[in-house]
Amino acid sequence: MELVSLKQLFQRLNGGRLLGLDVGSRNIGVAVSDPQCRIASPHSVLYRTQSTMLKNISRLETLVQEFSITGFVIGYPLELTGFQGKQGAQVKLFVRELQLSKRFPTISYVYWDERLTSMAVMNVIGSMDISGRRRKSIMDKMSALCILQGCLDSLARLEKGTNGS
Repeated sequence: MELVSLKQLFQRLNGGRLLGLDVGSRNIGVAVSDPQCRIASPHSVLYRTQSTMLKNISRLETLVQEFSITGFVIGYPLELTGFQGKQGAQVKLFVRELQLSKRFPTISYVYWDERLTSMAVMNVIGSMDISGRRRKSIMDKMSALCILQGCLDSLARLEKGTNGS
């Protein structure tokens, strides 16, 4: 796994899809792009504990193969001040564990600023009659979707600039 710039990610797509990850302390929301990397869709939630790390790595490896994933867009929770907080350090630790697994040698990844993502998702689903665990699962998937869609929108602007349109 290699950390790259947005421009490098764009150059490395080669017809592959992107996987969006919202890494939380207990759950990882997962979203996947369409083959053209234009639209993000919510996919699943991985439950995160010390004992599930290998299982989650295997699940991500399966998704990489199943969807021809070439890159990860990993939500990075900066503080409102712009500095890394406690959760940001946890995200970097998760990424380090993925790297140490050596199961994603061809995957490029970018960190995506996810400040206010949860708040935006909460505004959308806040009035829905959904409670408890189901609500949390939807929040995690939708947060991953927002992270990935934000990146896809930036990639589209980058492509537009590259094509001179």
